[in-house]
Amino acid sequence: MWLMSRVIIVCLLLLGTGACSAGARPSGPAPAEPLSAGELRLAASALVERREDALREGDREAFMSTVDEDELQFTATQARLFDNLAAMPVDGLRLDLVQDGAAHDEADGGELHLPVDFTIRLDGFETRSVTRRLLYTIRQADGEVVLVDDRDAAADRRTGWLPDPWDVAHLVVRESGPILGFFDEETAPYATAVMSDLRASQETVLAAVPGWSGRVVAYDISDLTALEGRTPMDVQETGGVAYAVPVRPGSSRIAAYRFIVNPAVAHNGLQREFLLRHELAHVALASRDDQSPRWLTEGAAEYVSRSHYSAAQQRRMAAYVLSFLDTSAPALADSAEFYVDAEANYALAAAACTYLVATRGPQVLWRLMDAFTAERSSRPRRAGTLSAAQIDAVLVREIGLDERELVGAALTWAITGG
Repeated sequence: MWLMSRVIIVCLLLLGTGACSAGARPSGPAPAEPLSAGELRLAASALVERREDALREGDREAFMSTVDEDELQFTATQARLFDNLAAMPVDGLRLDLVQDGAAHDEADGGELHLPVDFTIRLDGFETRSVTRRLLYTIRQADGEVVLVDDRDAAADRRTGWLPDPWDVAHLVVRESGPILGFFDEETAPYATAVMSDLRASQETVLAAVPGWSGRVVAYDISDLTALEGRTPMDVQETGGVAYAVPVRPGSSRIAAYRFIVNPAVAHNGLQREFLLRHELAHVALASRDDQSPRWLTEGAAEYVSRSHYSAAQQRRMAAYVLSFLDTSAPALADSAEFYVDAEANYALAAAACTYLVATRGPQVLWRLMDAFTAERSSRPRRAGTLSAAQIDAVLVREIGLDERELVGAALTWAITGG
């Protein structure tokens, strides 16, 4: 009786508003008024800040609340991105709205397109941060301002953008001292073996290459997009690629050197150790060999990959590989032509560099690289790589042999021991 009386009184009081009128249906909230361009930009700026705070604080729910849940594929990739970044040793994470006038407020039905710089540093593995440009597409949906995309496919094709592992896979992260490995769900069963061989390979490279810190970031993932985009050979013929990571696209400042392996090779126990030592040698040398002929760059890495064997064993290995090749007209290859007949050119380059170390000591390769860098630096106004004559001049000055004489001497040493 008391409850019913209260209900009647409340209805009588609200009759003027129609809240209890017969047959009336409760009305939902009025549709939100579309934001003006200025209001949408302010809301977008706040959204960028919320995403940065959520990533820094490890708040997955807050991060995902900025994403349009109706964009199912994008929602899934954003959830994966958050989980990957949370598992990685990330420091200095920032999301910076770029004020360069490139954004347009009224595009594609009121969507806002804003360039955003995404910056991270792999803590303990890299001394500088890496920044890449994203393009946020933001729209108002059901009264909320949400993110619906973060890339520009046309710009990616135009600039040749290549994804990082955290963009394309659910990462399994492994750390071992100064070694950081990224695997995915398919390659994770091999992670223990790969990390073990990485540690052993690191010791070999530290002993062979002077001045290296031993820090390295390696990727072993099943998505081969980044590998294919960086190799001069067919991806199926590529065991791995080491590459420089600029602080931002187009910059000459380098934040780090990383390498990617092809799982088909890295998961083969007979090939894995040679592959890892070879790519680690490239990482350890960093930019030291940038001005060297390709045969010296690749041949030195091949030498390092065998450097824990005795000199006699290295010579026999070189002779064995060369015995399968046509060496009637041997020549050391440079630039892109090196990879046209990769098997022969790798073998000849390895023989030449191993011969030099065996006959002149382990420092000869690094002295040669420094000599080529000095030669190239002395010609700042001359575009392109050094000519064959310039390469020969450096070789004769440093080792007393030109390219033709060097390869001949290396073949004689490998095959006859003389």
